[in-house]
Amino acid sequence: MARYTGPITRKSRRLRTDLVGGDQAFEKRPYPPGQHGRARIKESEYLL
Repeated sequence: MARYTGPITRKSRRLRTDLVGGDQAFEKRPYPPGQHGRARIKESEYLL
């Protein structure tokens, strides 16, 4: 299996959890990446 060398901060922002630990870029932008990242996410009981 290959080693993932891509943008880890983007993956952690997508999952809404800090994967690396102590990542300042994650604290700077806590919303998901992409064009619609800042839009409000409707919370539900089925949300992971």
